[in-house]
Amino acid sequence: MKTSKKTPRRWRLNYVVTYLDSDKAEGFRRFVHDTLISVATLRRIDYAIKIESPVYDEMRDNLHGELQDVVADMFYFRSSPNSLSSIKEFRSIIDNIFRGYEVFLCGHFFDVQRLLQKYSKVYPFPEKFYRPLSYPYVEVHNGKEKTLCVTAASLENLLIEDMDPSLN
Repeated sequence: MKTSKKTPRRWRLNYVVTYLDSDKAEGFRRFVHDTLISVATLRRIDYAIKIESPVYDEMRDNLHGELQDVVADMFYFRSSPNSLSSIKEFRSIIDNIFRGYEVFLCGHFFDVQRLLQKYSKVYPFPEKFYRPLSYPYVEVHNGKEKTLCVTAASLENLLIEDMDPSLN
């Protein structure tokens, strides 16, 4: 009997990470980026990052005084044939991780929110992106060119282990 393998439905999803204060953004950026990248890696979701995206540039002049310094990073996510989550499951993971960090409601310094699907055409998936493979490997795609890499975090861990005599 033949078994037919169903091809998973392809999907795209963008998230905007808003930082209330451009000076304090750097302090939170690594935490937020590491978290989003880890989730994408665990679920084998393609991702790309645009630091200081122009998403708020058009409305910056109309923002209230204390919101003039707001900056945003854009995270682009896309499923691949090896992805382990549907769009609904992936949204649920991200939304639950960052629940309670709403900038405008709770006074936090950063906010992670989904961009409405209708804006996907305005912010298309970039040509340069990362495709997580089996940890610690990642393919870096830049147009038609792709390079197999090892994540910086895993390389740092190897160096730390190598330098610690108690682990040898």
